[in-house]
Amino acid sequence: MENPPLVTAAATVLKELCYKNKEELQAGFITAGWDRKKGPQVYVVSLGGMLINQPVTIGGSGSTYIYGYVDAKYKPDMTREECLQFATNALALAMGRDNVSGGVAHLVVITEKGVEHTTIIAIEYNGGVVLGSDSRVSAGQSVVNRVMNKLSPLHDKIYCALSGSAADAQTIAEMVNYQLDVHSMEIGEDPLVRSAATLVKNISYKYKEELSAHLIVAGWDRRAGGQVFATLNGLLTRQPFAVGGSGSSYVYGFVDAEYRKGMSKEECQQFVVNTLSLAMNRDGSSGGVAYLVTIDEQSTEEKVILGNDLPTFFDQ
Repeated sequence: MENPPLVTAAATVLKELCYKNKEELQAGFITAGWDRKKGPQVYVVSLGGMLINQPVTIGGSGSTYIYGYVDAKYKPDMTREECLQFATNALALAMGRDNVSGGVAHLVVITEKGVEHTTIIAIEYNGGVVLGSDSRVSAGQSVVNRVMNKLSPLHDKIYCALSGSAADAQTIAEMVNYQLDVHSMEIGEDPLVRSAATLVKNISYKYKEELSAHLIVAGWDRRAGGQVFATLNGLLTRQPFAVGGSGSSYVYGFVDAEYRKGMSKEECQQFVVNTLSLAMNRDGSSGGVAYLVTIDEQSTEEKVILGNDLPTFFDQ
């Protein structure tokens, strides 16, 4: 869209609908986004159709329990990471106190670059790792690429799965790929997976105010075999499996229920495919085809599964 609408225009449409139909409707809305004129904005449309621009707002039955928290913890000009933690903490407190709130917490980050959306996953097995991703790239409500491969090679046996801003994630991957090539020539052997993950972590942390990307790094090396590292906002943690992107919210329950230690290569591949299929079915910003990379001591195998070949579940 060449000239997307202003955030205040969207909020005003909701306000007029609520005011015009206030006798029939029982609904309040929070409208938030970014536009070229005013940047980031938050509006609340209350019951009855009143429109207010505020730096922070909450709503719903659980909001009663967290007004004190919000008043105590909100600070002007918080960073992206501080805002994410603030929103997460507020939701967790409301869900803990209010019996009508619960389940999982869904977060959306909107910047000038667009909305962060994707689904990525990586899992270790005895002898290697399997990575997977969907292929849809979205900007706002538009799909700008249906078949982007979000599994980017960092070295021969090390890959990363990209989520967040596609431009930011690709840039990090290219920087790390170059640094690993130089590092490999210096030491005269293939780099360690942890070395690749540490490079991603350092770049993510150093530029966390400018970048909006989350990379999962996975691969095989001579020292520790198959490994999976999550690197969110400069945090580095090794895990037996990791999921990320907007679609991950829909599959945490599935991976918690289905993951087992000691799964074989084939079981891990099916686990990844099933997880991606479920996420792509539930999340409107994930879709297209499923990309898989399997890495072990002997080989690096890449595979593409078309949408009509993905497994189906009870509601599909």
